[in-house]
This record gives sequence, C-alpha cells and structure tokens, in this order.
Amino acid sequence: MGGGDALFIAGVVALILIMLDGKRRMRKRAVANQAPALHASPQHQLASPREPATPSLQAEQPAKVSLPTVPLVAPTQRLSAPDGSLIGETLHIAGKVRSRQPLVIHGTIEGDVEAPDQPVTITETGGVSRRIEARLISVAGRVEGLLVATDQAILLPSARVRGSIEAKRMKCAEGAWLTAKVRVTSR
Repeated sequence: MGGGDALFIAGVVALILIMLDGKRRMRKRAVANQAPALHASPQHQLASPREPATPSLQAEQPAKVSLPTVPLVAPTQRLSAPDGSLIGETLHIAGKVRSRQPLVIHGTIEGDVEAPDQPVTITETGGVSRRIEARLISVAGRVEGLLVATDQAILLPSARVRGSIEAKRMKCAEGAWLTAKVRVTSR
C-alpha cells in the first residue's frame, strides 16, 4: 500500500467520523428543542439530568444518553418556543394582536398584545411597543410601554424594558435594562 492509498483511506475514515458526529449533533439538538420551557403548561415538569421531561421523550431517547447537569437558573436564560403562535423575525405588525394560545414574538409589534391566561415570550430579536397583557411575560428583547402580567414578568439578561410593569411576581436577571415604574398587584 503506497502513500496515496493510505491518505485516501484516512480521508474516507475522516469523512465517516464527520458524518457520524453530525448525526449525533442533530439528535442532541432535536432532544434539546423538545425540552419544555419554564413557562410551559402546568402538566410539564422540569426533568432531572437523567430523566426525560415527558414520557414521549423517554421512548425517543437512546438508552445510553447522559445529559449534562445544568444549574437551576439556566432554563430561564434560554427561551424555547412553546406550542402556540409564532411571530417571525422578519414580521412587523402595526396594530392589535390577540391570542388564545402561547405567543412567541421574534419580530416587531407596534401596538397591543393580548393573550389572557397565556404566556407571551419576546425573544432577543423581538420587540413590542405599547401594551402587553398576559399571564406570564418573558422578555429577552425590547419592550416600550405597559406590561401587565397576571402571574409573573421575567426579564432576562438581554431584556431592554422602558415603561410600566404590573405583575404579581417579577424576576429581573442581572444584565437586564429596566427603566420602569413597577407595581406589584394581587390579581
């Protein structure tokens, strides 16, 4: 076997390893995307590092998968989209948005957002000006105006909020910019 043959075999082995690593990464990403968000519906539970979050995930996961241990704060740092409505990053809406299901905003809304009894998530690329009313409001993007959370308002490190906040509970992560009048409500 000459030097050219050895290089050819080494190249084929390298390509096979790259393909296997790509498949492994795709499976890992698919499992991570199926994990429930913190503000998902009450029937979802947080999973321990060795247990899946839902029974349906258990059947799909290989037996020898070991998930890394993450601190309890980590789930609030990542916004995953719950089932519901999605406003895309390139979408700009001028007017009122009403939703009867969870709402994830990647784009821009100039107007009111109403999602009673539902979570609303504003991602890093999202922005809302005027008013947001929802059960749970998670902000990682920009908001100017009034936030009314009947349960909780969560401001993540990338959040930029200016206006007023009314909520039963509020969580503001280090790094979030907040210029607002905050009022704790009992409703």
